[in-house]
Amino acid sequence: MSTPTLSGITLVNGVRDAGVPADDLGLTRGWSVFETLRTYGRTPFRLPQHLDRLKRSAELLHVPMPNMDLLKEDIQAAIDTDVWIRITLTASGNRIVVSRRVDPARIGRPITVASVIMPPSPHLPAAAKHGCRTPWIMAARHHGTEEIFILDDQRHILEANRSNVIAFVDGCLWTPPTQGQCLDGITRQAMLQAAADANLPVRIAPLPVDTPFDELYVCSSLKELAPVATLDGVKIGGGPQGKRLHAAFRALVAKESHN
Repeated sequence: MSTPTLSGITLVNGVRDAGVPADDLGLTRGWSVFETLRTYGRTPFRLPQHLDRLKRSAELLHVPMPNMDLLKEDIQAAIDTDVWIRITLTASGNRIVVSRRVDPARIGRPITVASVIMPPSPHLPAAAKHGCRTPWIMAARHHGTEEIFILDDQRHILEANRSNVIAFVDGCLWTPPTQGQCLDGITRQAMLQAAADANLPVRIAPLPVDTPFDELYVCSSLKELAPVATLDGVKIGGGPQGKRLHAAFRALVAKESHN
């Protein structure tokens, strides 16, 4: 079995440092699905939920789902202390598992965001975690920000291009609903559970981009909970409620990973 090094490992169909065929549809058409998770210590955080979502994404985009035992062997080979693991499945039937060290500086680091009206495509399910990221990347580059908030035509925030969105307004945690309009993040689910543990009031409802936010955050596996320093050039940032939520999230992680 492969052992991760400081620079991590790459497995293609279970073979270390193998290549992907040049005509793979994941390369030539961007036709792929993926999951990114991380370990705390050597424990993958909520691996079953990530694998369930990967399977749903593959079904929605007609990407072949590999034998689950083989996929789990790849993941096991990629596990090390505090690493992120990305699992990619391509429409050509290749599975790619990459493992790299987690960058601690990325956790909770403030980011800049611009809002962009970009309703979900009717032919590219928003509930699938797919590899077609170029429009979002180019939008962020155009606006000179690290991420974008994707808005529907009513200017409600759906999600960020690499994260889910969590706001605090009048002491209440407010997050947009998913319901097929955006990705139901594993970290978002954990944050909502952490909010319940911390007795924070929660509102799951459409979130207008012009809401007078007290605190504004994005959440993901690799950022955990990161404050939005500016939205469309307006300063917002984090605050005490976010710190309380992040502490509850870390307590939840410690409980689940036995750290």
